[in-house]
Amino acid sequence: MIYDFSFQQRFKKIKLYEIAARKILGVKETDPIWIIRHNYLKLAKQYHPDINPKTSDLFKDINTAYAILTKKDLDMDSIKFYTLSLEDLERFEEEYKMEKDKNNYYENWRKRFF
Repeated sequence: MIYDFSFQQRFKKIKLYEIAARKILGVKETDPIWIIRHNYLKLAKQYHPDINPKTSDLFKDINTAYAILTKKDLDMDSIKFYTLSLEDLERFEEEYKMEKDKNNYYENWRKRFF
């Protein structure tokens, strides 16, 4: 039997990029699309290269983050972040896991006693 592990790697990359995109735009996993759009427009206006020429790479990352969170049929092989390294992405993933575990811990206690 032949196993296709490229699917697992692709899925992990999608999850990493989605976590990084949420971190860049400052949104939670449960936020609706209008909050994502509002944060995107606010950051895009603040870091636009016409206003602040030194932040062109950050502006590209903001656009990439918005594209990741809004377009589900996006080609993940062509996406890259200009200001984030692989270590940053892995650190974001660890922070996401710790935050999720903390929320689950408090939610379990809340369900038990309240």
